[in-house]
Amino acid sequence: MRELGKLTAEDMEALEHPVPVTNHGRPVAWLVPMDAGERRRAELIAAGRLRPATVPEALRRRRPLPSRPDGASLSEALVEMRESEGR
Repeated sequence: MRELGKLTAEDMEALEHPVPVTNHGRPVAWLVPMDAGERRRAELIAAGRLRPATVPEALRRRRPLPSRPDGASLSEALVEMRESEGR
């Protein structure tokens, strides 16, 4: 992890494939190079020619659906459905 802070932008641009980040030899993350589309998007944002999308206010105010009347969570309901189908 210490060496990660020493990487420069040029080092990051030179990445051609995913590189594991380790902590005491144990993988904890991946550094993944940007694809051409991601790179172009970042360039357009930096140049002020593209504004990233924001979450519309209506979606921010949205509340989760209520639980089932029997109190089961969606995950529990899905497990029940799969079991009833014999999966």
